[in-house]
Amino acid sequence: MSSAKQMTVEEIHDFGIQIVLNQLKKEGYEIQSVNSKLGMYPQIIAEKGNLLAYIAVCTACYPRKGQLGRSVNFQMIDHAKKYGAIPYLASVGIINADAKTEEEMAIPVKGAGFHVVYDGMVIIARSDRVMIFDEKGLRNAT
Repeated sequence: MSSAKQMTVEEIHDFGIQIVLNQLKKEGYEIQSVNSKLGMYPQIIAEKGNLLAYIAVCTACYPRKGQLGRSVNFQMIDHAKKYGAIPYLASVGIINADAKTEEEMAIPVKGAGFHVVYDGMVIIARSDRVMIFDEKGLRNAT
């Protein structure tokens, strides 16, 4: 594997976005916009029925999965609320399927096969700002 070229951080990020986009399309979401620039949230704005989803996509290499920092969680919540959207995290983990050792599993190599760990979207919430989405739309839980 020493002669293989590793993926850049941007390529890893784009890979994760493509995984999430494909799943959203399978689930019937209409994609409104995609922003793959690192550090810009949300990466995906999608709609399904009367649900507007703001999705932060975070991708990491084995053994980790992507995660958001606390300040970004709060930013996503505030931004989504401003536009009547639900903030989601789509956490993606990728594993080099061509690896021979556990150490190599963490090396994202261009052109390699990959195993993907993606369990779907998780709503981003704060205990002091719980919202409910039902037939009445998005509203405070209290």
